[in-house]
Order: sequence, then structure tokens, then C-alpha cells
Amino acid sequence: GEAAAAAEAPGFSWRRYENCSGAGEDCRQSQCCLDPGLQCYSKDASWATCKASCDMQEASGRQASGGAAHWSCTPFGERTAPACSWEHENCLSTRCCRREGFKCYAVNTSWATCRQEQECEKEPANETRRLRGSVAEEEAAEAEESEEGCTELGGSQGTRMLLPAHGPSSAAAKTSLFCFLVVTPSGAVAEGVRAGYEKELLDMMRMKNLSIFGCDASRVYRGQKAKRGDWKSVMNVDIFLGVWKKIQEDAIYKRHDWTVKVDADAVFLPDRLKMHLVSLKPPAHTAVYLHNIDFKFHFMGALEVLSSAAVDVFLENSAACRRYIGNSGGEDYFTMQCLDALGVGHMSDYSLLADKYSSGPGWNLFDVDPCRDQAIVALHPYKAVNSWLGCYKVAIGHQAPDDFVSCEGRWEGEACSLTSERKHAPGSGASDGILFRK
Repeated sequence: GEAAAAAEAPGFSWRRYENCSGAGEDCRQSQCCLDPGLQCYSKDASWATCKASCDMQEASGRQASGGAAHWSCTPFGERTAPACSWEHENCLSTRCCRREGFKCYAVNTSWATCRQEQECEKEPANETRRLRGSVAEEEAAEAEESEEGCTELGGSQGTRMLLPAHGPSSAAAKTSLFCFLVVTPSGAVAEGVRAGYEKELLDMMRMKNLSIFGCDASRVYRGQKAKRGDWKSVMNVDIFLGVWKKIQEDAIYKRHDWTVKVDADAVFLPDRLKMHLVSLKPPAHTAVYLHNIDFKFHFMGALEVLSSAAVDVFLENSAACRRYIGNSGGEDYFTMQCLDALGVGHMSDYSLLADKYSSGPGWNLFDVDPCRDQAIVALHPYKAVNSWLGCYKVAIGHQAPDDFVSCEGRWEGEACSLTSERKHAPGSGASDGILFRK
């Protein structure tokens, strides 16, 4: 019927264009473009690439003055559909939505909007009132005053999964790392955790040249106390947007291939990350971020890895993401949703992060057992110097979990092992938790 035909109407989808050519690539063979709104244009018999437009006269003028070579501007294939719409924008022309889980619904003949399926109602008056004062004010007002409906026009653009680079080694991204962490002196602490632990961890890591201080470049930023949110996390979107603004001002990330955000209580091994990047072979000069764990939405904030090009896209559009996605959740989910909505591709490596918060009941904050996995790049959380260093020593093979006191018999301040049966000798004092040293 009419609704089915509307749902099949052309719209942008990464899945539809996944075999097309990206910016700066030769599109003669694919004859289509990955990025929204672009057309594959021929320069000559040996080169074609994706551009918004192609002006033969302008190109010829540059050639006459010693500039770029003449372009034939012959179009190959069809122009890629325009970028999809944010929620609360009019998606009548795009018929698709930027964010996963949203669909474009027609309210009337002049207005359509992106909503989650369960939110589509016959009386979207609140929705249109919310739009007043925005760039869509007139359209929203018209929708509010006209006959309302809820007809599906299209779905979301989906997320973009990138394949490893192929061809010469230069096709893969290099591995230079700019790493940063955020320290909040007055941040909330869990039960059994000492206030100010982040500063203690930072001082230890800096002295021993561990964690971010083992990267090619690093920077520490000051955070602010955040409100408590769901999922044992905090509402810290605005805090981290402020940090990203400082990163943009510092511009250190531009001199490196990857930007890595690390939590202070994550035991992070940068050399392992470089080995993972070599194995992944992400395409060079491409906006990409890494899914890091096989849990929920596959992106947890203890370790966030973005290419320099992905950071460029994020910084340029973070204000729009805040406007449409909101700021009421955790920064990791916000970052992932923003990158996906902006068309930044992802690659997956679920051995990047081991996070106890993704485990079921029974885990212990000071347990070093997870650290024995030689593949993991970052282990989280370890909120005390002894447990952080204990995990690190297990990770690099200097100690085994059995060398630690059992978690049942640990004393305050000690690292421990849930699988160890070691106990303190009578009369012994508190230690770092290591009862047998190699």
C-alpha cells in the first residue's frame, strides 16, 4: 500500500553505499560515493573521485594558470542521497534518520520527523511545540496547526562498519598515539575507595611512566564533579565536551594518528594498543573509532580510541550532537551516538577492554584475576595504587594471581585474587597484597 511504498523510498543508508568509494578514493570502478550528497566525477581516463560539484570551466581556468589539471567532469553512477535528518528536523525530503533506532514518520503532507517507533503518536503537539524557536520553527508551527498523522516514510541510516585496509602497507593507518585522561579531585568515590585516589594513581603513573605516559604524547585535564546517572555511571556529557574543547585548542591530537581517552582507574598498556591497531589495519586518513567490548552497545568509556580524522568530525559537530542527542547520560554513549550519527565508521576489537562493570554479580573491585589475559589492552576499574600496580604486574607477567592474598582474607588497601587461597601469616602486617614475590 501507500505506507509500504513510502517506507521503501530512497534515503541514505550506510548499508546501501558500503561498497562505494570514500573521499579521496578513485571511484571509477564503484561508480558511487560513500559520503552523503556526493557524485563520482571523472577527471580523465585514469582518475575519478567523489565531489559535491564539478566545474569544467573553473578547472580549465586553473590549468591555464598553472593550477590543477583539466577535469572532464563526466558523472559516473548516481549522486548519493543527502544526509539523513536529526530527530525533530523535517525528514520529509530525506526520508531517513541519522540515529539508529529512529524512523521518519510523516505528520502531514508538509512535515515529517524522526522518532523512535514507540514514540510515534497521533497527537505530536508536544513535539512540534519543542521545535518552536529552532531553524524549523515555521514548519513545526504548520504541523501543529494541521491535521496530524503517523505514517512511516523510512528508517535510520544505520551504522557504518569499516573493513581493514587492503593493498600496500601505506593503506593502513599508522599507530602514533595521543592519550589523555581526566582527573577530578572532588569526584564521587565508591564504597571502600579512598577520596583523592585519582590523584594518587596519576602521580604513580607519571613517576613510573605508565598508562598514558607511555604514549607518544599525553595530556592530563581537570574534570568536575558530575551527577550520578544510571548503569553505575555518571552524567558527564557537558564535562567531557569541555575537555574536548581544550583538546581542540591544544591541537596536539592533530600530530598523531589516534586519540585515546583513558580513565585514570584503567590499567592501560599503550604498546598493546599499537599491536592491536597493526592487526586491525584501519584504513589510513579515515574517520574511524573502535568498538571495544562485547557488552551492551560495545563501547565503554574506560578506553575510547578515535582516529585523528574522527576527532575532527566530532569536534566540528559536537554542538549539534548535544542539541539533538542531549546531555543527560554518560559521555561514552553520547560519543558513540554522535559518531554514528555523523557517519564516522567503526571497527570492532572486543579484546581492547575488560571492564568489571560489564560482569555479573560477584566481582571484586580489588581482584587481579582478569589481568592475566595477555590480549587485553585496558583493564577497569582499579581504584587504588596497590590494586592498579598489582593488575599491571599480572598483565606483564611479573606476578601471577596466585601470588596475591585471597580477596576473602585481604586487608584494607591490598590487591587480591578471587581464585587465590593465600592468607596472611600470623603477626604479619598489611602489604600491597602480594604474598609471594618472583
